[in-house]
Amino acid sequence: MAARQPAWGDLYQMPTTITAADLLRLPDDGAKNELYEGTLVREEMTSAGHADLCHRLSVELGIYAQRTGFPNRIRQNGLIDLTPPGATRRTVLAPDLAIMRSTTPPQWDQIPSDPPLLAVEVVSPSQTLAELSMKAQFYRNAGVAEVWVIDHATRTIEIWTANGTTTHSDGQMLTSTWLPGFNLAITSLLDG
Repeated sequence: MAARQPAWGDLYQMPTTITAADLLRLPDDGAKNELYEGTLVREEMTSAGHADLCHRLSVELGIYAQRTGFPNRIRQNGLIDLTPPGATRRTVLAPDLAIMRSTTPPQWDQIPSDPPLLAVEVVSPSQTLAELSMKAQFYRNAGVAEVWVIDHATRTIEIWTANGTTTHSDGQMLTSTWLPGFNLAITSLLDG
């Protein structure tokens, strides 16, 4: 069976020897570079609204961590090597936001290979919810406990867990079983 190809950016075939560290050496030209089963996926720079939403969520998660003593291991666009054991082609993704597990040591110049506790993807104008749903499924299969896919256009948040997928919409609260006591009004997140 052929591997499904990512659809969330421009695709480039890479040699099977490419590593996560190779991504860090690519020129910083404003694009977000990821590897999906050995294929380089380049995404355009995000829109102002996308960046604002990610910032608001990061601030809220930081306040939550400070208030509750939850380890503040929030990362924005940080690469994570999620290559399955035994795979010959690397998969290195950079969620818009991630909360790393407290057991993952902080690293300055290395790419972690432990799946995060939470991965967040925000749908950009050049992406579709279906494309990011494919990415969310990969995160879950790689061991990410919970994935949030935020779609400003439909004003919904899909939450992917081991129990399945639920959709929350405008007017509801965003919560997580992995973040006890975290409550955020979705309207506030979407609109600021």
